Amino acid sequence: AGGGGATAAAAVPDSTAGPAITLSHRHAFGLKPDVKNNVHYAEETQIIYPAGTNTVLWLADQKQQKFFQGPEGAEGITCLAVNSTKRYLAVAEKCADGAIVTVFDLVTTKKRKTLSATVALADCDCPEFVCVAFSSDNKFLLTQTGTGPSGKYDWTLIYWMWDKARPLNSIQISTSPTSPVRECSFNPTDSSMVCCIGDGIFKFLQMKEGFKAMPTQPPKSQSFLTHTWLSDDKMLVCCENGDLMLFDNSGEFVTVLSSSPGEPRSSTNILAFSKGFITGGDDGNIRVFEKSEDSKEFYRRTRTIPLDSSAASVGVRGLALSPSEEVLAVTTSTAQLLQYSLLGQDLLKAEESPHFEPIVTSFHTGAITGMDVCTRKSLVVTCGIDKTVRVWNYIEKTCELCKVFNEEACSVAFHPSGFHLIIGFSDKLRLMNLLMEDMRTYKEIPIKACREVRFSNGGQFFAAVHATFIQVYKTYTCEPIETLRGHNQKIRSIAWTADD
Repeated sequence: AGGGGATAAAAVPDSTAGPAITLSHRHAFGLKPDVKNNVHYAEETQIIYPAGTNTVLWLADQKQQKFFQGPEGAEGITCLAVNSTKRYLAVAEKCADGAIVTVFDLVTTKKRKTLSATVALADCDCPEFVCVAFSSDNKFLLTQTGTGPSGKYDWTLIYWMWDKARPLNSIQISTSPTSPVRECSFNPTDSSMVCCIGDGIFKFLQMKEGFKAMPTQPPKSQSFLTHTWLSDDKMLVCCENGDLMLFDNSGEFVTVLSSSPGEPRSSTNILAFSKGFITGGDDGNIRVFEKSEDSKEFYRRTRTIPLDSSAASVGVRGLALSPSEEVLAVTTSTAQLLQYSLLGQDLLKAEESPHFEPIVTSFHTGAITGMDVCTRKSLVVTCGIDKTVRVWNYIEKTCELCKVFNEEACSVAFHPSGFHLIIGFSDKLRLMNLLMEDMRTYKEIPIKACREVRFSNGGQFFAAVHATFIQVYKTYTCEPIETLRGHNQKIRSIAWTADD
């Protein structure tokens, strides 16, 4: 979850004690927030997002996930793209021996092609692609490399005929390590024309025999964060200073929109829809812009939707709109996957706060530091650096309970009955009752920063690690019955035998 994704796997039982047990993914709780374009709709009730090292297709009506697994040895997903017909998914992954993109068929969930940077550029050592994009006719794919140790192929754009895994051309977009390229895209009406933007970079290229630069010049060179093609053949670019610049489809500058949010509210995400476009940024606000009747204004801002009034530090990481344009999906910097209904918003009173709901369930933010499985109920408990302890139901695929503490927990254990928890904090070990809506402390034991704690299988004892020795207690009276000394280094793990 959070960065990784806690995964519930299903073991396949084997009647003969022969080959090893195989594991297949059943469900992942979590979202990887640092992936470019990390949320997409496949259909009205099907949503695509990254969790851990997998890309997940969530089927909301069936409460099921389908997994798209990358190649072994890849170091994590960097960006996603879905084509215009929602048939193909491109997943770019970081790889020490050269960046790779895998194209999957979303209908059959099979892998279609794998494109490697080293195929296009023989000695390419760039480990990752920072952006990937399909052409609107679905024949071509753009990949934009990041930086590599040698610097030889930094920021190189590769133009692929993807279903043949054939690179048609490549060109270096930026030569300076301090001028990153952030995005690349195809002109939706002409696949031979591509656009790249970045820090001080704004390039339109035409692909004929090779790449030919088009004579375009924004009014002043600055840091361009994101861009999109609008439904009326224009392109919109968001700048770091909060300006929204409008260009025509050959890259000619038209105007800076008068409705631009301005400093310091720059947009890091933008999404076009039939009536205009939607932006999201690090200030935690989503802004909806619609075509204006006034020909000089072009677009006006019709709504500003705050993500979370209580947390000012939540940023928008991804935006997607369902095919009916009724539901907006949002991913946040705190690794949450949320949805917001755009219907009936005009009926709402302006002072009512907007309602974002988790699409799957709420997730951890950041690393998970402890986990235990309940033996008699379909529950798992986890604690993380986000100072929460969460109880998950792996059959219902929900987060049943989330309790926020003043400090982060170091360890957690689940009583076999499913009614009690032990949570290790920096100052003491707390025994808690698990209630319907809460966790309540009923006993505290003075063991500081306990990193490992385990209930016995019968639940009558528990063992807790204290520095280099283990203390065993009776669960119901909390009286110590044994101290086990013998280790002279930090104890990493403890386990009980079946008969305790």
